[in-house]
Amino acid sequence: MKTQLWVIAVLNLMPAMAIAQVGHTPRTSPYRDLEYRQELTFFGGQYGASEDPARVAPKSGLIAGAHWEYRLGGPAYLTARVAGLVTERREIDPRLDAADRFLGNKSMVATFTDVGFALNLTGFKSWHGLIPSLGGGLGMAAGFDSRDVGGYRFGTPFLLVLRPALKFSAGGKWQGRIDATNYFFRVRYPESYFTKTGADDPVLDPGASRNYWKRNMAITLGVSYAYGR
Repeated sequence: MKTQLWVIAVLNLMPAMAIAQVGHTPRTSPYRDLEYRQELTFFGGQYGASEDPARVAPKSGLIAGAHWEYRLGGPAYLTARVAGLVTERREIDPRLDAADRFLGNKSMVATFTDVGFALNLTGFKSWHGLIPSLGGGLGMAAGFDSRDVGGYRFGTPFLLVLRPALKFSAGGKWQGRIDATNYFFRVRYPESYFTKTGADDPVLDPGASRNYWKRNMAITLGVSYAYGR
C-alpha cells in the first residue's frame, strides 16, 4: 500500500510538471537541465521485512550499499545496486513440541544485488530541484547463514525489484536521493516443517506450499556524486 501511494503521488505531480514547462522563459522555468550522465550513490536506511508463515525468514534490520546509474538516452537509465543487510532470523526445531520449538534468534548478514532500468519522470531535467524516478530490475540475494537444526537456510533466492525514488539536485555534482526499494523473493521451506513428529501439529500444514513469496521494503537515504558529461 505504501508503494502504491508513493507511485500515485508521483503520477499526480506529472500534469503539474507538464503545465509548468509552458509559459516560462529559461531563466524563470522550474526545470533545469541535468549536466551529467552517471551517478554513484552511497546509501543507508531501514529494511522492513514482511512476515512469512513459519516466521523464519530474515527480520527487519539496517541496510546500506551503493547504487550506480548510467543514462542510456532520454529519461532512461541503466542501474546496478548492491546492498548489505545486518539482521537476524528465528531458529526452530520442528521435531519438538510446539511450545519448545523456538530456539532463539540467530544473527545473519545478507546481500541484495540487482541490475535493471529506471526512468526519470521529468526527463533529463530537474523540477524545482526534484527528480522523481521509477525503476526496477532482477537480481539475487545471498544469506551468509548455515543450515539450522530444522534444515532451513536463507540461501540465494532470485530477486524481483521495484524502486520508486526521489532525487534532489541543486545543480553541480552532488545530489541526494530517497528510495523505497521493494524486494520480492521466495522463501523455501524444508520438508521437516510439514512432517508430524510428535503430539502437536507440524510447523506448517502438510498441504501448504513449500515456497512462499515475500515483499520487503527498504527505505534508504543516499548521497550521490554525478559525473561524466
